[in-house]
Amino acid sequence: MEFPAIPSLRFDNRTEFDALHFDTVDQNGAAFHVIAAKTAYTLGPCDEHGRAQLIALEDPAPLHVADVHHEDDIDKSVRYESDLAPFKPLCDVVVVGDAHAPANADGSEFEVSLRVQRPGLPAPLPERPQPLNPMMRLSLDVEQDWLQRVAAAQNATTPGAILIDKTLRITGERRVHRNAAPERWLKSTLRACSLGMADAAPWRISTADVAARTPLRYEYAYGGECRVETGSADAGRIPAKHRLTAEQRQTYPDPTTAPEAHDSCQQNPLGRGFAPNWFLDASRAESLPAPCIEYPDQPFTASGFWQAAAGDKPQAPAGMGYVGRGWLPRRELVGQVDMKTAWKDDEIPLLPKDFDFRYWNGAPADQQCPYMEGGEQFLLTNLCPANAPYARVDEQGKTTLSFAMPKQSLFLLGVDADSAIAAMPMAIDTVVIDLDAGQVELTWRLAISAADDFQEVRLHHANTPQALERLNTWHADTEPQSL
Repeated sequence: MEFPAIPSLRFDNRTEFDALHFDTVDQNGAAFHVIAAKTAYTLGPCDEHGRAQLIALEDPAPLHVADVHHEDDIDKSVRYESDLAPFKPLCDVVVVGDAHAPANADGSEFEVSLRVQRPGLPAPLPERPQPLNPMMRLSLDVEQDWLQRVAAAQNATTPGAILIDKTLRITGERRVHRNAAPERWLKSTLRACSLGMADAAPWRISTADVAARTPLRYEYAYGGECRVETGSADAGRIPAKHRLTAEQRQTYPDPTTAPEAHDSCQQNPLGRGFAPNWFLDASRAESLPAPCIEYPDQPFTASGFWQAAAGDKPQAPAGMGYVGRGWLPRRELVGQVDMKTAWKDDEIPLLPKDFDFRYWNGAPADQQCPYMEGGEQFLLTNLCPANAPYARVDEQGKTTLSFAMPKQSLFLLGVDADSAIAAMPMAIDTVVIDLDAGQVELTWRLAISAADDFQEVRLHHANTPQALERLNTWHADTEPQSL
């Protein structure tokens, strides 16, 4: 498709925050102006209610124009995802940091949690845009399905509603060990005698070490990859159907050094515990690292490891950080990509017709919620050190961090050719709680159809009750107001 002519738009940032304007085209060839901005805060000492204060940074926090990986290593999990998404239907809430055992604990496991709740009072002003994708021009059936999902999400806008309530279990270091031959034979016999009722898994999970502090990263969750190098002693034991084909070898940066066989967990290729039978047989592995992060209702077990090795449904990776763009199930939201080998000079690749804009939401599905409105209450448990100035220790020894989202608005004033203006509040669609840095980052966004007759937009900030009241009154007036 030829690149559509996008009307120019002057962007005037009248705040102290980092902000930018970029243009995008959706799957139907419609053009949009996108404005993104960043506000960020330091987690300050607790007030008299035990709630950490959010103190605005002295220097504006920059927008992330590219993904930032842990340790600046692209082979590690993502710490910050690029802020240059055109649209997010929901708000991502992401936690970066470590899990910390409760005070004086010496056990092998503990739990961490993230809870986000609407304030108990009526929703603060100004009114926010609904989480309905302005870039979607879909069939009536698909649109109705989308509207139903949005309507369900709006139930979470009632005062005091729980937006996110997530708990993970953290264990100390542990391993999965292959049982000795006599024990494997005995288990197999017992399983046969019990008509399959007895557990015959030829593996066992070791007792976990004392759990103290664990990086809350997907490298410690279920997942991983299996690789056998060409020419190694293990390569000759790999069945032909698991060896890389000549075509697959060509996809490697250097086909001459491509492995003999390579497989990975499609939900999390960075973790531990993923090991298909062909790899276990070829490598003759006797011991492998086990996950340290899991959902409480989905524990990593020897039986589950054995079943996953045989090809059954694997354990779901658990974490609170960004899900990889190419991981399942996120990549399925891209839709059906039409491959094309030759392009004209005036052609551009468009998004697939069935592209789902939820792809741009990078948080785990259970950490996505309707857009923040201001005043939301955050409670994190065992996710920061007990001696942090913004933390409190409860009677059970658990470390808690509590804070409230500031009541404010970033909004655009759009000016058309007749010098009429309209107020357009931006939406908070990304919250990153970085406990390594002791900061909270908010990304604001608004997509404006390029077909609208705006020649200039100006970014403003309202953070007082009076300014928010004026903005709400202005926004409620549907008639443009002249300068």
